Amino acid sequence: MKTLKGIAVFSAVLMVGLLCASRANADVAWRTPLTISEPTEVPGMVLEPGKYIVQVLNTKETRMVVQFLNEDGSKNITTVMAVPNYRVKVTDGSPFTYFQRSEGAPQALKDWFYVGNNFGIEFIYPKETAVRIARASNETVYSAPSARPEPGEQIVTISPEAKEVPLPPPPAAAPAPPPPPETRVAENPPPPPPAPERPAKLPATASNIGLLALAGIAALGIALTLRLSAR
Repeated sequence: MKTLKGIAVFSAVLMVGLLCASRANADVAWRTPLTISEPTEVPGMVLEPGKYIVQVLNTKETRMVVQFLNEDGSKNITTVMAVPNYRVKVTDGSPFTYFQRSEGAPQALKDWFYVGNNFGIEFIYPKETAVRIARASNETVYSAPSARPEPGEQIVTISPEAKEVPLPPPPAAAPAPPPPPETRVAENPPPPPPAPERPAKLPATASNIGLLALAGIAALGIALTLRLSAR
């Protein structure tokens, strides 16, 4: 009995732990630590070596607001913008990747994919910085007129040849769902089927077995009472 009670208590504790762990993972799904050992360029500034926290404020927006916080999350160091990104292969390595550095410049942060997730973000750099990074890394770089572009600013991709390709503006609102198909009523609908006739007399399905059993028990009781009385 004690063994069964112990197993039940252990199972309950294990279930509570699993639920708490799932809730914790959901809370930090778009919030992750960043540790850098050398100066690192992010849109609009250069971060010194140290530990930081990176978080996306709203993952459902087309243009995402990203904050770089200090190690304990008590201070916002800078706020930048990013666009959604997608990768086919999920890796378990570092969630951050960097552009190939340009001569005389620090490494530049390119994108962030949360561990075990296909979706991530790619950072948007001011035009002058984006041109420099694109030429040095031979990659396209997202750019906007300022380090912290407003929702109305035009975002472009800058090629290694410094060519700009505008991105389409984000949709103002989700398209309305299509109207439901029109329901047509037949001109001469068929008559409903006739209701089944009720029988004149219900079939006799009841049984007297129960009553007979009760009568037998009563008879035994009476006989036993009479026998005891005779003594």
